[in-house]
Amino acid sequence: MMNRRELLQSAGFVMAASPLQSAPQGEVATADWLKTCRVLICEAYNPPFYPSFDYKADRAVGIATALNADSMRYPAASYFAYFPTKSGYPVHPELKGDPFRETVDLCKKSGMRVVAYVPLNHPFMDASSKDPRYAEWSKKFADGTPMTTEHYGFAKYFEGCLNSPVRDVIRAMVREVLTGYPVDVMYFDGPYQGMNNAREFCHCKYCEAAYQKRFGKAVPTRPDDVEYTEWMANEVIIGFLREIREMIRTTRDVPVLFNDTSLLSKREWRNRAIPVVDGFMFEAAETPEDKLFNLQLGHSTGKVIWTYVSSHTQYNREHMKNDRVRGWFSYPVESQELLIDGATAMAGGAGIVYWGLSRFFYMPQAPLAYESGRYVKESFDFSQRNQALFAAATGRPVAGVLVSDQSIDWFAGKHFVAKGYENYYHGAWQVLKDLGYDAEPFLDYLMKPEQLAKYKLVYVPNAPCLSDTQCAMLRDYVDTGGTLIATHLTSVADQHGKMRANFGLADLFGAKFANVEPVEIPDLYLKLPDGELIPQDPQVMRFTNTGGGAVLAETIDLGHRGNLGPAIVRRTVGKGTVLYIGSGLEAIYAETRMKRLREYLGSLIDPVLATHKTYEVPHQSGLMPQLMASPDTILLHLIADTGNKTKKLRIREEFLPVLDVKVRVRVPDGRSVRGVSFMRAGTKMAAAPRGGWIEVTVPRVLIHEAVRVDLA
Repeated sequence: MMNRRELLQSAGFVMAASPLQSAPQGEVATADWLKTCRVLICEAYNPPFYPSFDYKADRAVGIATALNADSMRYPAASYFAYFPTKSGYPVHPELKGDPFRETVDLCKKSGMRVVAYVPLNHPFMDASSKDPRYAEWSKKFADGTPMTTEHYGFAKYFEGCLNSPVRDVIRAMVREVLTGYPVDVMYFDGPYQGMNNAREFCHCKYCEAAYQKRFGKAVPTRPDDVEYTEWMANEVIIGFLREIREMIRTTRDVPVLFNDTSLLSKREWRNRAIPVVDGFMFEAAETPEDKLFNLQLGHSTGKVIWTYVSSHTQYNREHMKNDRVRGWFSYPVESQELLIDGATAMAGGAGIVYWGLSRFFYMPQAPLAYESGRYVKESFDFSQRNQALFAAATGRPVAGVLVSDQSIDWFAGKHFVAKGYENYYHGAWQVLKDLGYDAEPFLDYLMKPEQLAKYKLVYVPNAPCLSDTQCAMLRDYVDTGGTLIATHLTSVADQHGKMRANFGLADLFGAKFANVEPVEIPDLYLKLPDGELIPQDPQVMRFTNTGGGAVLAETIDLGHRGNLGPAIVRRTVGKGTVLYIGSGLEAIYAETRMKRLREYLGSLIDPVLATHKTYEVPHQSGLMPQLMASPDTILLHLIADTGNKTKKLRIREEFLPVLDVKVRVRVPDGRSVRGVSFMRAGTKMAAAPRGGWIEVTVPRVLIHEAVRVDLA
């Protein structure tokens, strides 16, 4: 039997071999590092931290250096604390010494930064525990029963309440980590107010007392109570995070990020925390297109964005009685999905976070002996080689897509399917992308006039809930020269879902709805002025044209030989233009990628945006361009999502190359071109501008290529 040191040596975990040791940490400024970080996550909700504590700091740091990570995220706590805290948070019973301190010291010696993971009321109280404090700290139903949840399937946990004394325990633990360890970033998971029961109102004695003090009445029982929801979200939950952020700012000011994968989840208490922090994490998405959308949505907030390479990749669990029992998290993910995840992160201007340590911790060989390790290192190496450029490059969107988080939270229309709402905003973004226009999704509640002014066109796909102030902003945007496309139920309700007698933007649309609820009829078609029929959304708003706008299409009910009236109207308002589409054509596009529908929507969009194009790439299924630029360099990323994923599998995706991709990149006025190259292939091209454009043919795109145009 080899001893532990011999095992590490045989696996190749030799600290001196780190490619980062020769470069002092200070060479990359913190702000640039945050945008381009290469983080290895040490996840503590599973082995090697939980249920048994097997973690060894030197082994973990050896894995990080082998992958060419420039930082590690250490879990100060999860279900237990993994450092000798005096805060009152339960410490893992097998903990010896201070592995947190050891990890920080080894990372610093290896030239790596350290990110501290601290959960803010993530469920941790084992429901089978005899700890008497848990009864005081847990959320309660109206009958006094404590709320419980499952997470990774190891146990059930009481859900904690942030109005209880658990708040003080967490605050004390945060301060211990901040002041006791020289970490570079404080990363928070939360703040949570429950998990499975996150939207259940808490009736613990602390909530009842706080609510009585604030409003002079008991906690309500109605799940749609606006007053309670706004209080819990803003004053309790976000108020707690704001308190933590101010404590950090005045104690030892380091960047603060948090996990906000729940950003577009219904009434998730933490999803309005963006203004409080420096950045946030979008964990994962089902497709590279969805991930890039999420990253662009994140960038619209002005914050730093991180995302996973890999995710909590797991089997489907369809055969399991309890689908909360999941894994295998302690085994390498083998597929090329890792490469496309990394490519999408870099194209989207995000920091890269690999999940995680557990994939290699128990394996007999070094990480690079496995496909997974080689794929991760390939992404990390490419990011490192181009770190300065990626840090300086930002998106150049010509259009904006409004995402109505308010509608997700509050709209209760009979025909509004919350799960399907994403097809509207994803579809709007996707059709613009497929027409060759980079668009930036942005959140309704963060909308500002100066943000709208950046866009040549604003697409508002089916946003029922808009406040009077938000409606006024959109009116002003059009009046001062902008072009607005709004669809379906947009503005039928206020920001909390209270129905209006007509569209809140009725004067702008020049339209009046026949009923606040749409109709659903099979086999509807758009009829164009020349008589052509194009498949229409089977769910349509019936409305009348009241503003004298041009009717561009009508809705035809073929089955009943009926004409349901206007489908699309266009008006000039002030210096701008507005198109109202009384259906969700963009959702249909998301669900079908129908060529004729893309062409038709292009006929509405191209007259506005064609002169502002920054690149041209012929549309090809699975090929996704994304333009990023610094002051002196243009990067046109090409992501080839041409994998062979099998529906029942969530991993094992392999990819085919896309050949001979013809690309045009617009050269900014007044600039000349110093050089053109393909970054992945490492080849330089002889290309001179023609008519203000660089034209090249990319011979081969296997997952990712980037056309680099250096400007003089």
